[in-house]
Amino acid sequence: MRTRNSTALAVFVGVLAGFMVVGCAGLRIDRSLRPSPYDWLMYGGSEGRTQRSSTELAPPLERRWEYNALGGITASPLVRDSVVLVTTLHGELQAVNVSNGRRIGYVVLESAVAGTPAWDGVHAYVPLANAEESLVCLSMTRAQKVWGVSLGPIESSPLLFKDRLYVTTLDGIVYSVKKEDGMEVWKFESAPKAARKPIRSSPATDGRVLVFGSDEGTIFGLDIETGRLLWKYAVGASIFASTIIQDGKAIVGSLDGVLHAVDVISGKLSWTYETGSKIYGGAAANAEKIFVGSADGVLHAVDAHMGNVVWRFQTKSVINSAPLVAGAFVYFGSLDRTLYALRTDSGEEVWRFPVEGRIKVPPVLWGRTLLVTYEDKYIAALTPVSQR
Repeated sequence: MRTRNSTALAVFVGVLAGFMVVGCAGLRIDRSLRPSPYDWLMYGGSEGRTQRSSTELAPPLERRWEYNALGGITASPLVRDSVVLVTTLHGELQAVNVSNGRRIGYVVLESAVAGTPAWDGVHAYVPLANAEESLVCLSMTRAQKVWGVSLGPIESSPLLFKDRLYVTTLDGIVYSVKKEDGMEVWKFESAPKAARKPIRSSPATDGRVLVFGSDEGTIFGLDIETGRLLWKYAVGASIFASTIIQDGKAIVGSLDGVLHAVDVISGKLSWTYETGSKIYGGAAANAEKIFVGSADGVLHAVDAHMGNVVWRFQTKSVINSAPLVAGAFVYFGSLDRTLYALRTDSGEEVWRFPVEGRIKVPPVLWGRTLLVTYEDKYIAALTPVSQR
C-alpha cells in the first residue's frame, strides 16, 4: 500500500451560517466546524453503527427543501454545523447548506462513491468504488486532497475510531490506517487469495473488537489494535448488511433472512431471529429493541436481549436500508416510495410521507431536521410543522 500527496483539487467548498461567501467555487471553511451532540459524521451515527439519534423527533413533519444532487446516491448524508456532505455515484462530494438546501460547492473524484464517508469536521475520508487510490482524505480547510491510498475497491463505509480508519474491501481484505497520513497499521486477509470473497459489510466496534460480515457468510471479530483474528462465526448465507453493536452483542442480518446476535468478546451465538425474507440493510437499535427491515416489506422489532419478535409492520415493498431511531419513534423508508414513522414501543403507525422515488438510503436526523434520500438523486429536509 502506498501513500502520496497530490495537487489541490479543482473545487472544494463548505459553508457555515453567517460566513461571507465570495464567488461560487473554490471556497473553503476558514475555521473549525462547531461540534454538537447530534452531529452525524459516519454511517450509523457512531462506531456502533446503531442508527440511533441523540434527539427525539415527533411527527408530523413537512418538507422544508429538496436538493437535486444530479447523480445517484447510495451513501448516507453527513452533517455538522449547518453543512451537509453528499456523495454520488458520479464521483462527486458536494456541500449543501442544511438551512436552505442550496449547493455551495463540490469536488470531482476519480470514481463512484458507494459507501458513506467518515468525517471528523476537518477532513472527509471518502471511499471510492473503482479508483487506483480507493480511500482519499480531503481537507475541509485547505480545499485539497491530503492523501490517497490504494486499498482495492470499496463499497462499504469506513469506520473512524480515535486516530484510525478501518475499511473493508471487495478484495476481502480489511485495513486499519492512520487518519493523519493513510499509513497502514495492519491488514487482515479474510481467506487465502484464491478463496477470498468480497466484504460489503461496514465494520463496527465496541472499542476493543472490530466486527463485520462477509459474502462468504462469516461474521469476523478482530482485535481493533492489532488486526488479530479473535473469532469468526459462520452463518447460512452471504452478509451484505453492516453490523451494529448493542449491549455487548454484534447484530447483523444475512441473505437467508436470519438476524444473528453474537457476543462481541467471545463470538458465541446469543440468539437468532428468522424474518422469513432476505435482509439487505443494516439494523437500528435502542436499549430494548432491534429494528430491521426485510425484502418482503416488513419492519421487525426484536427484543434486544432474547431475540423474540415484539411487533411487525407491513409495507407495500422491499425494505433494503436501515431504520433510524429518534427517541420514541422509528423512521424508515421502503421501495414503495414512502417514509414511515412508527412508535418504537408498539409499532403503531403515527405518520407517513410519500416521496417521488424509492427509498434505498437510511434517513439521518440532525437536530430537528430529518434528511431523507430517495431515488435516484434527491434529498429532502423534513422539519416539524410547528417549526416553520
